[in-house]
Amino acid sequence: MPEGLKELPTPFYLPQEQKERSRSLYERVFREDSRRFVDYYYTYKTRDNEILAVEEDRQIVSMLHLNPYRMIVNGYEVESRYIVAVATDEHYRHRGYMRILLERALKDLAARGMPFTFLMPASESIYAPFDFAWISSHTSLPERVLRMNTEEQNRWLAERYQLFCRRDERYMENLRAQKEAEAGEAPAAQMPPYMARITDVCRMLHLIRSRKEQRLYLRVRDPLIRGNDGYFLWESAGEQARVEKLCQKPHILDMELTVGELVSFVFGGLRCCLSEEV
Repeated sequence: MPEGLKELPTPFYLPQEQKERSRSLYERVFREDSRRFVDYYYTYKTRDNEILAVEEDRQIVSMLHLNPYRMIVNGYEVESRYIVAVATDEHYRHRGYMRILLERALKDLAARGMPFTFLMPASESIYAPFDFAWISSHTSLPERVLRMNTEEQNRWLAERYQLFCRRDERYMENLRAQKEAEAGEAPAAQMPPYMARITDVCRMLHLIRSRKEQRLYLRVRDPLIRGNDGYFLWESAGEQARVEKLCQKPHILDMELTVGELVSFVFGGLRCCLSEEV
């Protein structure tokens, strides 16, 4: 390593019993969140999320939270992660910590076979270099829908949307606790839209249907996730899709695009309902 350059620390996942160590960083960075809301978050959301962290001088100085959601995409149920609470202590910024956290998280999600991850960005410029792209605006559900039980909400959503977060008892419990934590607070004037990043091209394309039969040869470029970089055959006919990563360049190439452009291409054809905030 060149003289004067310090080796970056290795990100690691906080064990369940150490997640509370990240709370002070959360409170320093997200000062707009009330004490009651932070209590809710560290009581409910950290029960089953993952916190990827960077440590310096035995303190958590940078972190990224991966909150689990079960997603319904065209009738298929898949596991995904919502990236939230991306934060770096102001004294440790501009050292590349956010980059190594995002790269580690994306590679880990790819290794687990998750088709995509999503987030609500503070700024597009932070995430676009990592091939995140806009996918959906924030959806405010009608009050009558919010009063429905778990099964009724899932059925209502499935009748209207192709992509949404599946409701279950844990989802509903978290939502009730969040509403209690936010009671009396002024609602946000406007929620920002969501961005997503494909972490497994084959699994993502398998979820996408075409009304007409099609056979496409794709060249996808992904400088970060090796399994996403290369040539793919994508066949779709009605309710079924088949995806294959090819060993060599095909004779015909229908599309050549970055993985970020692929996000825009596949999500652009989906009716999405996303209303999650954390």
